[in-house]
Amino acid sequence: MTQEKSTEYKQHSIIVTPHDEHCSHYAYVIKDSRGNEIKQVRMGGDTEEVALENAKKMIDFEIDYAQ
Repeated sequence: MTQEKSTEYKQHSIIVTPHDEHCSHYAYVIKDSRGNEIKQVRMGGDTEEVALENAKKMIDFEIDYAQ
């Protein structure tokens, strides 16, 4: 049974789920404020916390890039 953790960050939703692939143990999905999936990363990080931080960095990068 998979457990997912959902967090809001800068008007985006981040959903982190356990997912073993190569050296990564967590994946994440980023959705915009309308619920549209904008990014899916299968190798998100070794821990749930690292995957969440990586997702936040990706959101920050996309916001900075759009400006």
